[in-house]
Amino acid sequence: MLVGDRSRFGIEYELDAVDPERPDRLPGHLRWWCGGDPVGRYDPAISIVAAAVATDRIAARAGRRRHPDLMAVPAADVVRIVTDALFTDNERTEEQIDADGRLYWPLFVGPRTESFDPWDVFVVEDETAARLIWCRIGHPEVRECALRRGEFDAVLRMFLDGLPFGGQ
Repeated sequence: MLVGDRSRFGIEYELDAVDPERPDRLPGHLRWWCGGDPVGRYDPAISIVAAAVATDRIAARAGRRRHPDLMAVPAADVVRIVTDALFTDNERTEEQIDADGRLYWPLFVGPRTESFDPWDVFVVEDETAARLIWCRIGHPEVRECALRRGEFDAVLRMFLDGLPFGGQ
């Protein structure tokens, strides 16, 4: 099943038969499509439930991805700015760490589940447009695709709504 647009942003998934020993796991396969590139390892079976929980957490930040200043910054700089603010220990005060978290966590949209561990994914929006930015961790190439504002979150919602448990 594919929701969204593979050439822009889409989520491809397949549900496997449920293991009677672990009915809560809902095994399957999942990957994102970002600008025509596959992001996520589709081959190993994963817990679709765990992926849905991570996706729901990301979708909950919809409407908080607006950062007009970052719309004009090169994609590699967006990656550096956001990851430094969220993950670099540079002797900031607790107040600054909290402020950076409120500002930058909504932009960091990688699910951080087992099939997505090697990738970082970001979305930055302004009033009308969005930038989907992704890269493999530790690799110099940063890729980007233009989206409409809200398009990314709409695809997340379609994925969650299409699951047998409604993403809940």
